[in-house]
Amino acid sequence: MADWYYEENGSQRGPLSEGDLNAMLVNHLLPPNTLVWTESLGSSWKPASQTPLEAAPQRVTPPPLPRAVAAPPPLPAAAAPSLGRQVTAAPITLPGGVPTEKWAMWLACSPLIILAVDIIIASAGVDPFGPNAQARGAVIWSGIATFWLGYKDAQAINNAGRNPQRRTLVPFLSLFPIGYFIRRRIVSAAPLTPLWIWLVSAVVYVMGASALAPQ
Repeated sequence: MADWYYEENGSQRGPLSEGDLNAMLVNHLLPPNTLVWTESLGSSWKPASQTPLEAAPQRVTPPPLPRAVAAPPPLPAAAAPSLGRQVTAAPITLPGGVPTEKWAMWLACSPLIILAVDIIIASAGVDPFGPNAQARGAVIWSGIATFWLGYKDAQAINNAGRNPQRRTLVPFLSLFPIGYFIRRRIVSAAPLTPLWIWLVSAVVYVMGASALAPQ
């Protein structure tokens, strides 16, 4: 299906599927006069109510934008016309300039961090996998840190506008980071790079843990 774009506060948002854009209109997350664009509209942005969108309310003429919008220059058919200022598609950053991939990369490297903690415990002469307080504490804090990193990553994705419907992310950590990273890909179209890093880190952890385990 064709990708759709929409205007929000003078900025271009998208791409979204037609189903997602319809859902935002039905749930009143966007007003019916929101300017939208897809490849079939050519070089013109149109109000949602004047397009074939299934969820568009009654067809009305939208009021003019508060400021004049210059006519867009000719663009290839597959590219969306600009709304007067350039919007960079990637990388998407938070208001403070922090890339949204920061917390995902920390989460991807979590097996290596856990391995480092196990090495420290083992160097103190304690079995990091035995029935002792140090091992139990490491497991508890590792779980807390994993969910905290997932929460921060989900928050960064929401703040960057990559999850406009606020679909759930953090609960998928219960399926291990593999489930979380796959859900992250579905919700925000984020790359799967953190997943591959986590898988490599997990293999390194297994090898390191095997070396630390008492014979």
